[in-house]
Amino acid sequence: MPDKPTETKAELLDYLRQMHEIRNFEDTVYKLLREGTIKGASHLYAGQEAVAVGSIAVLEERDVIASTHRGHGHCGAMGVHQVKTQKSKLESLDEEQARQDHWNKMMAELMGKATGYCKGRGGSMHIADVEHGNLGSTGIVGGNIPIGTGAALAERLKGTGAVVLCYFGDGATNTGSFHESLNMGATLLCGLPIVYICENNLYGMSVPFHDRSNLCAGQASAIRDIADRAAAYGMPGVICDGMDVLEVKRVVKEAVDRARAGDGPTLVECKTYRWYGHSSSDQRIYRTREEEAEWKKRDPITVLTNRLLADGIATQAEIDEVAAVAARTIEIATQFALDSPYPDVSELYNDIYVPVDKAKLAAEIKAESEIRPRVEMVEAEIRKTLRQSQGGNVVLPKLKASDAKALEEKFGMLIKTYGQAIVEAQAEEMRRDSSVIVMGEDVGLYGGAYAATRGLYEEFGPARVIDTAISEAAIVGAAGGAAMRGIRPVAEIMYIDFLTISSDQLIHNLSYNRYMFGGKTKVPAVVRTEGGVGRSIAAHHSESLEAMFLHIPGLYVVMPSTPYDAKGLLKAAIRDDNPVLFIEHKVLYSGVTGPVPDGDYVIPLGVADIKRPGKDATVVAYSRMLHFAMAAAEQLAAEGIDVEVIDPRTLNPLDIDTIAKSVRRTGRLITVSEGYPRCGVGAEIARRLMEYRFTEVYPPYERWAGGGPTGFDYLDAPPILLSGKDCPIPMSEPLEDACVPTVADIVEAVKAIV
Repeated sequence: MPDKPTETKAELLDYLRQMHEIRNFEDTVYKLLREGTIKGASHLYAGQEAVAVGSIAVLEERDVIASTHRGHGHCGAMGVHQVKTQKSKLESLDEEQARQDHWNKMMAELMGKATGYCKGRGGSMHIADVEHGNLGSTGIVGGNIPIGTGAALAERLKGTGAVVLCYFGDGATNTGSFHESLNMGATLLCGLPIVYICENNLYGMSVPFHDRSNLCAGQASAIRDIADRAAAYGMPGVICDGMDVLEVKRVVKEAVDRARAGDGPTLVECKTYRWYGHSSSDQRIYRTREEEAEWKKRDPITVLTNRLLADGIATQAEIDEVAAVAARTIEIATQFALDSPYPDVSELYNDIYVPVDKAKLAAEIKAESEIRPRVEMVEAEIRKTLRQSQGGNVVLPKLKASDAKALEEKFGMLIKTYGQAIVEAQAEEMRRDSSVIVMGEDVGLYGGAYAATRGLYEEFGPARVIDTAISEAAIVGAAGGAAMRGIRPVAEIMYIDFLTISSDQLIHNLSYNRYMFGGKTKVPAVVRTEGGVGRSIAAHHSESLEAMFLHIPGLYVVMPSTPYDAKGLLKAAIRDDNPVLFIEHKVLYSGVTGPVPDGDYVIPLGVADIKRPGKDATVVAYSRMLHFAMAAAEQLAAEGIDVEVIDPRTLNPLDIDTIAKSVRRTGRLITVSEGYPRCGVGAEIARRLMEYRFTEVYPPYERWAGGGPTGFDYLDAPPILLSGKDCPIPMSEPLEDACVPTVADIVEAVKAIV
């Protein structure tokens, strides 16, 4: 016979009420799904209520949770917990109304209504209340685990003493995100303050985790207990009865206390069961009705009810009243949601990005425009020096040390490599803002695979320059979770090719979370990486995948070409409140030198640079290809063809104004990219140009109808889109050289339309 509960009667009855509220909510959602009132998918939590209620009961106000696609119970319990916490601090709070408001917002969100927690943008699988410690759920199995780990990293770095509860199902334990994240949680900073809670309801979707009642079903794991996997990460693994709210509370409290004391994470496996199928269309043919009946004998509501009656803590009448109040709460929430309006379609684009401070942007543009002429003067002198010393046409402007010193003395501006500029930008921002950290593979003592973090570890130490395991998904996802909790991480992914491994985190969490969560969070994370050809290391280490990520709303994409741009743009990216993919080029790190002004300067994102003015054709090129375009322009100038070369510097936001106005002058457009041709950056620039509408009208369009001419109207020839070849990057040097545009290709393209 278990000991009598130590909780008060009021606490125990409230646990029972919460479980009834969650159950009523889920039963109502099932009905509304079947009748079509709720659209989309909802993965119901009925049967698992004890896990959410018991675990969240041990939290403090400062603590946070990271939820999963089957997350209604987590959101429900966390909302009630926060209401009760607020009541303890504010006696005048109407607790019942605040509790009702919480359930109202939850149901409205599932119906896609404007009054929902996320304004109807997230729905069932992406519900969140970031402002009150619920970092949200994700529709990708296991996708929330790196986010929760990053949140725990943030709390450790800030010294808040907060703990993160990270929930996931048994299916998630077979994903890479699970393994990468638990390993990271166990190793970073001697163990992060996080409790990993696996709700093992025995089935991923239809495949049993281990035991099978239907012998025709498959099997996801050769071991029965997920907690056994904790040993691989050097953390405790604990199993508890997930149908008993008090046992869940006891076990999770021990894990939370351990995490809060600085002893690292725990993996808690709660053995539980879901009443419904994976989704509303699931017929549950993979399990027997006899199995379901056995589990329903241990309904968590029944387990607690029987305990309260057996111990004489509550009467049947009191228990019935709790159930009635819970049912009424969900009835009111349902009617509230039904009566609520849908979001106005005019709000479709709201909250994709953090709004730009226009006054601040204008000031930064003005400040940079005052610096740039001096920089351009030195850059021109570098090319002149190289032509004189090397003869012929120079592609990559790399000075000898003696020449660099001479120019520094002449112009009073330091000459640095591209790689040095990257290091300097990070160091300056880390000195300026203690919330800036650097994390990734080999970024610490080693200084980065391309020396782009060299010296940072020595200055800032292991708590701010954090070496990680080879775990791309966890690195990017943890950066996102840390960013949502007030840190400004700069996460390095060694090669852009490796971003394919972490694309779920970069796209679905870092890029989408602000929008999906109703604009109630910011994700100020920078993901630094590098790409491009030039080192004969073949297709897995040489791709230019910027177009792939340019496709993603909510993500800025930056690709600097010079040391000056690299430093100023990286500083701006670190300060920006949006997620930024910062793509460098491996050949430029030591292959390009250029002037880098002293002092604190930033280059605002979304502002192109006319690297060379001209009148006969507009060439838009970026990263390494910018230097090829400049060399081509010099060669063409010798033949009397005056080319304007524009470096967009950022691909999103794209400064289409500068490009369109240039094309209006020249009548011709050539884009140059190392990326693959299909759906490439050049095609996107051309599309934006075609759709661009001028507000100022010049001859012959003085009387243009419909608001002014478009970029298309000023083209005197079809655009030419130079790109990499439609083949994987080969290792052999002559083949590699042939698979991307050359100076000769650019010259030929210009001549073809001029």
